[in-house]
Amino acid sequence: MATSLLKRGENAIVIFTYGKYFHKKQDGSGSTGNWVIDENRKCNQVIIYNRTDSRNDIYVAKRHDLQKSRESGRFIIELKNIQYFGCTYLNWPQFSGSRNPVRYFQIPSQTRGKRRSGNVEGALNLELIPMVE
Repeated sequence: MATSLLKRGENAIVIFTYGKYFHKKQDGSGSTGNWVIDENRKCNQVIIYNRTDSRNDIYVAKRHDLQKSRESGRFIIELKNIQYFGCTYLNWPQFSGSRNPVRYFQIPSQTRGKRRSGNVEGALNLELIPMVE
């Protein structure tokens, strides 16, 4: 799933494409275009799910800039540090959790809360132990 590519505190826009408007240059910069997105939403990472004839390639990049597309209400995402991550057997809905070709993710930066153990050091949380009959 796309969230496995993010660390705590990171956020991303995840894009589904067939690659027609996805361009990657030799220096690691590039763009992917004509997306209906929220231009005010902050996203440091861009995860690109590029479906080809034979597989589903995954790229991870930093969002550099947004440019207005020729089509009204759409944007081109300028990218830097594009890196090929690998390919996946997951289809788009399994990978993103949605059928929409654009998805936003944010991983909270705070750590998980304490387990219920009455705040006693070294105590067992019996709710986590499976029942045996």
